[in-house]
Amino acid sequence: MVRVKIVIKPSFWIFLVVAIVFRQGYFATMYSFAVLLHEIAHYVVASRLFYRCKEIQLGIFGAVLYGDFQDVNGTDRIKIALAGPLTNLILCLSCLALWWIAPVTYYYVESFFTANLTMACVNMLPCYPLDGGRVLTGMLDKKLGDKALTLTKKFTIIFSLTVFGVFVVSLFVGGNLFSLGLFAIGLFSGVFARGRETYERTVFATNKKRFLKRGMEKKTLVFYQHNTLADVAKRMQGNFLYCLEVVDSDMVTLGSFSVAELEALIIDNPLDTQLSKFV
Repeated sequence: MVRVKIVIKPSFWIFLVVAIVFRQGYFATMYSFAVLLHEIAHYVVASRLFYRCKEIQLGIFGAVLYGDFQDVNGTDRIKIALAGPLTNLILCLSCLALWWIAPVTYYYVESFFTANLTMACVNMLPCYPLDGGRVLTGMLDKKLGDKALTLTKKFTIIFSLTVFGVFVVSLFVGGNLFSLGLFAIGLFSGVFARGRETYERTVFATNKKRFLKRGMEKKTLVFYQHNTLADVAKRMQGNFLYCLEVVDSDMVTLGSFSVAELEALIIDNPLDTQLSKFV
C-alpha cells in the first residue's frame, strides 16, 4: 500500500481565508480537493513505478509533487503525467453518475465537477510544465532524446505568448479575459522555473572524457521487502552507481547494500527473488 505524505503550507490557509472573505470558500475547498487528488494520483503511479516520492505540498497555487524523478524514462513519464488528468475525468464521470442517481446532489457537487473538469482540460494542454507537456515530451523522447524537452518548452513559449496576445487584444475590444492573461503569465514563467521541474531528466555528457571528468553520480534505490530483484533491475538505468535500501511499510530500513553488493545480488540470484530473503 502506497502511503502519501501531504504537507499543507501556511500560504494555503491564506488562500482559503481570502476565498471565504469573497464568498468563494466552498468552491476553493472543492478546487483544492480536486488538485490534491490529482497530485495523489501522480504520487501513487510514480511510487508503483518505483520512483521515490517525498511529499505533496499544498500551497496557495495548488499542489506539487516532489521526489526523485531525475532519471524517469519516456514511458514512465507519460504514465505518471496521465494519472492526474485521468483521475479528474473519472471524478467528473462519478459526479455525473451521482446526479443521474440523485439529482438533488447537483447543487452540492457542481463545484467539484467544475474543478475536476477544469483541472483535466487545462493540464492536458501540450505545454510544459503541464501534464500534457510531459506526455508530449515522453512521446518525443525516443526519437529526439534530450531535445524533446527543449522542443516542448519552445512550443509552450509560443503558445503562452499567443494567449497573452489574445488577452491584450481583449483589453481594447471590451473583453473580460483577465484570468486568461494570468494563465499565460503563469505558463510562461513555468517554463523557466527550474526548481519545479520534477520530471525533467538529468542530461549527461555523451563525450567519455567529459563524462569521466565530471564523475558518476551515486543513487540509492529504496524498495519494500516484498519487491523483487527484477523490480530493482528495472530501475537501474542511466550512467549512475546504484546502491539499495530495503524498508518495511513504515519506511524503516531493514537492510542496506553497497554498489558491489547490489550487483552481486542481481548476478547471483534469480530476478524473481523477493528482497525479504536478503534482510
